[in-house]
Amino acid sequence: MVSVVMPAYNAMRYIETAVRSVMAQTYTDWELIVVDDGSSDDTCGVVRSLMAEDPRIQLVQNPEN
Repeated sequence: MVSVVMPAYNAMRYIETAVRSVMAQTYTDWELIVVDDGSSDDTCGVVRSLMAEDPRIQLVQNPEN
């Protein structure tokens, strides 16, 4: 298994593209851990909607930057 850790901070504009890039890989034995560093935009909401599509995606939220 490959673990991908993706840091994010106020990345709402780009996070879906970045996550879908991981989802599109031909290698399927992976997990994606998105670490949100206290974003004030809807980065976590976008990640949560992608988590509903793929159970290999996880979200870790830091309470503040």
